[in-house]
Amino acid sequence: MAHIQTPDALSPAGYVDFSRRRTFGSVMRKTGALARRNKLGAFGVVLVIIVLAMAIMAPLIQRYDDNESFQTANPKFNPTANPLDIANDPGLGSPYILDRWESPLSSKHWLGTDQLGRDIYARIVVGARLAVIIGVGASLIAVVLGTVVGLFSGYFGGKLDLFLQRFVDGIQAFPGLVLLLLIVSVMDQPSLALTVIALGVLGFATSVRIVRSSVLAVSQATYIEAARSYGATSLRIMLQHVLPNILSAILIVFSISIGAYILAEASLSFLGLGPADKTTWGKMVNAGRVSLDLHPWESVLSGAAITIAVLGFNLAGDAIRDELDPRLRGR
Repeated sequence: MAHIQTPDALSPAGYVDFSRRRTFGSVMRKTGALARRNKLGAFGVVLVIIVLAMAIMAPLIQRYDDNESFQTANPKFNPTANPLDIANDPGLGSPYILDRWESPLSSKHWLGTDQLGRDIYARIVVGARLAVIIGVGASLIAVVLGTVVGLFSGYFGGKLDLFLQRFVDGIQAFPGLVLLLLIVSVMDQPSLALTVIALGVLGFATSVRIVRSSVLAVSQATYIEAARSYGATSLRIMLQHVLPNILSAILIVFSISIGAYILAEASLSFLGLGPADKTTWGKMVNAGRVSLDLHPWESVLSGAAITIAVLGFNLAGDAIRDELDPRLRGR
């Protein structure tokens, strides 16, 4: 006869909780099924996890300060050299030499150094943190503002909808680059917070359009009419019935917009309109552009980082859209 354990031998409480084990196993099986069904989406999620891990763990994995210039002793330094000799050979007058334009794959500098002797790997890691902050922050501002405006505009309609949509049209018609140039001229150099807010405000018009169209579709549902007939207030209907049914559209807009804002910030930094005194991938691409013939690694590696981040968020956002939309599921 098989030995049967007593309740006390099973656990201190006398019972074994198999529900948690079954739940974890079912989650893993569903995750594996989703990854097999949408391989590109799974690849995008992996890229997003890598970028987020790099951004979160930046202080631990960056190795060096991103603005530290590395130097080595100059064997040619001659403290007694006269000005004429220094003019013929500038190396005689400096006790140190910048370790600039070093090639990648060295033990000290994994990805090499730039023209100022700064470690490219450290700057890419710090740039990942700035990219995630700007991408997520701007997308959050755009989605929150767009959800509020689109919810009221689509639900109430009429003159309020007409006024809000014309306001959104005005924002979309205003050139974003001109606004950012105006901000730079007024603020001298934009801060990180100002860059996030400016990008979020400029991009909220797209969120308004998507949220409004979803609200218009949901507002015609039978359960909305039933809620009105029972005397529910408009605010209660919007919060308890309309908003939960458009969360999938909001989540899709949020996830896909992150990559767009990362690319927008990189473009602004490349043009010199990004956050002042911050290391960003766009600045690195621009700084390495002047030495492409001698040392292309700074531009190439920072450009690859932008590509990986944008591609990851776009693929992950497309996967979320495909899974939340039954019409696209399994394509």
